Amino acid sequence: MKNRVERVFSDLFPINRSLTGRGVDKTFDYLLNNFPLHGEIKSVPSGTKVFDWIVPDEWNVDDGYILNGAGEKIVDFKESNLHVMSYSAPVDKIVDSDELRKHIHTLPRYPERIPYRTSYYNKNWGFCCSHNLLESEQFFPPFKVFIDSSFNSNGNLSWLECVKKGLTEDEILISTYCCHPSLANDNLSGVILASFLFEYLSKLDTKFTYRLVVLPETIGAISFLSQANTNNIVGGMVLSCVAGPDKLSIKEGFDANHFMNESAHLALKSSVGREYLTYPFVPDGSDERQYSTPGFRIVTPSIHKSKYYEFDEYHTSADDLNFVKSEALLEVLEVHKTWINLIESYCYPKRINAFCEFQLGKRDLYPKIGGTLNQQAHEENERGGHNRLFKFEDTVTINGAHLEAFHWLMHLADGTISNFEISKKSKLDISVVNEAIAAMYQKDLLELK
Repeated sequence: MKNRVERVFSDLFPINRSLTGRGVDKTFDYLLNNFPLHGEIKSVPSGTKVFDWIVPDEWNVDDGYILNGAGEKIVDFKESNLHVMSYSAPVDKIVDSDELRKHIHTLPRYPERIPYRTSYYNKNWGFCCSHNLLESEQFFPPFKVFIDSSFNSNGNLSWLECVKKGLTEDEILISTYCCHPSLANDNLSGVILASFLFEYLSKLDTKFTYRLVVLPETIGAISFLSQANTNNIVGGMVLSCVAGPDKLSIKEGFDANHFMNESAHLALKSSVGREYLTYPFVPDGSDERQYSTPGFRIVTPSIHKSKYYEFDEYHTSADDLNFVKSEALLEVLEVHKTWINLIESYCYPKRINAFCEFQLGKRDLYPKIGGTLNQQAHEENERGGHNRLFKFEDTVTINGAHLEAFHWLMHLADGTISNFEISKKSKLDISVVNEAIAAMYQKDLLELK
């Protein structure tokens, strides 16, 4: 798996991606050919009004460079696609130093790095380069500036959409963005994680339906939402910046008590205990800005490893293949698998009979004196249906923690309190609570809502 992740990073990193254009199309083709996504490429025409926005013209760039007074190529798009400002207008002329400096973006704080800059909605031309270049002997006029780019008003903005059907129509949205050029953590890592996570999902029988969208940030999410039927979406996640060297972290969705937030925290705690960072929700960042607006109110937390804004390499050429690690992405993938399994377990258990305690012993849910009890809790059982929520490899060994969970369930399981809340109230691990629910469910003591 490690080698496969590294190969996908290596294959996709050089592609020049923006809001639209051939780089996005090439990325989608790669994902569809290398992962069992069975997705559909959807699009809206350039010029389409999507809520308060207008879809921009389709943009493509083939070349771009700066020649100095000696005819030396000192900036070259073919060496780094960050060198040409994204959505730069075409240009071909001779300029002096003063004019060129108006169109060059550098980072004096990090003089060896190339910054990432865009001009999506204001046509302009520009280059990005290291600040060291401006201070070097190579930087002298007259300069020839050349950008071979084009705008197509008859083009499209596209996104990749994949659906994994579940036993219910309730949907979980998985969203990631693909509009950045050669930036590895932000956000090629999110695209790769989404692909591996959906591959994992495709092998599961799930209660929820899962909808994956790989789209340009902001305008892509807005375009998707303008066409989507969001009535069945009960929650989601945004995959962004998941392969850096820093601690795991979560940016919460806007409702801290929503089951998507609760399950994300439980997944992180299962992985690293309390050794992770929490960023409370703010209406800034990635596409949670669109999903959380009043017309949708979709709760979409994000789990990160080196979150955007929080690492120095952010939006610079230092966010390269040396910055990300396949091991980091695989760690986050495992956390997301746990997150998915917790989402799948989310339920409101309700006692079949609400009066007094059940007699657990006659149902083999109470251990004999001096012994323990192995309670079968298979994925398949005779009751089947949409309550088939709990998956175990072998058997559950009922111990003292499970007995405690039985008592809490007999006390709380009235159909209005979720399994997550029961875990919180009982101070029992969610895995113990879920195993106890599965055992009681199989003995016809609970129904699951």
